[in-house]
Amino acid sequence: MEETLNKETTQEQGETRPSQEETPPVTALAQDLRQELENWRSKADEYLDRYRRSVAEFDNYRKRLERERDSERLRLKMELLREVLPLADDLHRALEHLRDDKADETWVEGVALIARKFDKLLADSGVTPIEAVGKPFDPNYHSAVMREESLEYPEGIVIEELQKGYLLEGAVLRPTMVKVSSGPGPQKPSEQGEQSK
Repeated sequence: MEETLNKETTQEQGETRPSQEETPPVTALAQDLRQELENWRSKADEYLDRYRRSVAEFDNYRKRLERERDSERLRLKMELLREVLPLADDLHRALEHLRDDKADETWVEGVALIARKFDKLLADSGVTPIEAVGKPFDPNYHSAVMREESLEYPEGIVIEELQKGYLLEGAVLRPTMVKVSSGPGPQKPSEQGEQSK
């Protein structure tokens, strides 16, 4: 009975299956499938490469925009602060040249208060003063308007600050206007006699 069942199942399967001659050989079919798989893999790699390039280009574009925006923000901030600096200078100059008999008047206290507010505004904006006196002259930070002989300072050293200079985020907002030492200069006959003693 088992033989009969096996024969019947084989006959049924045989009827539904195409003959060996009709189906392509398995190796040829597998090779075709492998080739198609390789084609799809190369397309996938190409699309992945394009995607990665697009992401990198967009990232570079975004970073460039941020740098340009930061640069423009700094430029505009510097322009505004350059307009404010002369006002602060004038207030400080007025306080420096104030007569002693006027120092206790209320309007003087008001001017001093306004000067302190300007200083606070500058400090809160990230503005820092450039230190100059006693430092070597640096054309990146200083603007020399005078040279003067000095026994105290060697040649090329800043001896006086004529107008305060400032930095903003590491960039020069305004250079310091300075007087620079030209060294001791030629000695006069009386000085030569004193030095020989």
